[in-house]
Amino acid sequence: MPPAGSSAAASRPAGAPMPADQREGGAACARGVHTALREGGVNFAVSLPDTALHPVDRLLHDDPEVRTYICSREDEGVAMAIGAYLGGKVPVALMEGSGLGYCSLVLARAQIQRTPLLLLASHSRALGEALDFHGASRLAAEGVLRGLDVPYVVLADRVQAPFLVRQALTTVLGQKTVVALLVPPYLFGEV
Repeated sequence: MPPAGSSAAASRPAGAPMPADQREGGAACARGVHTALREGGVNFAVSLPDTALHPVDRLLHDDPEVRTYICSREDEGVAMAIGAYLGGKVPVALMEGSGLGYCSLVLARAQIQRTPLLLLASHSRALGEALDFHGASRLAAEGVLRGLDVPYVVLADRVQAPFLVRQALTTVLGQKTVVALLVPPYLFGEV
């Protein structure tokens, strides 16, 4: 067994798989977040597929009222979402947190020209991150957001998540700004 402080020890998932009732809680949370996005006016979604965000991504994709696109790079997705807003849509961009590292320039442009955008990015700095290779995701996401003065909130609680999505969309559209919601890996399902 590797020493407790080694990266090998840190890369093993902590604990047993999530119980079935909590997994259902994750699916219910994903449905609640999808509903909150729709109630907030979201009708355009672009994503670079990510395991943690897949349940919400799938619900958006299956929703006939939402135009969905898959991008090949995160900065491309943010640019598409910004363009969609300029074309009259209410966008959300979904990506892994590390992808925000590619998005600095286009996010800076969005902030300067006051283009509303909601970002859903997986991985948070401290919650539920059992795999050491997610270190870059954790550092890149929050570092880029802080550096560009983009407000962000960690969706830490399944019950609060839909409420926070609605509040974030209120700020996005009312203040004409970018807001990011960071999603720990446990929020929508089993870790």
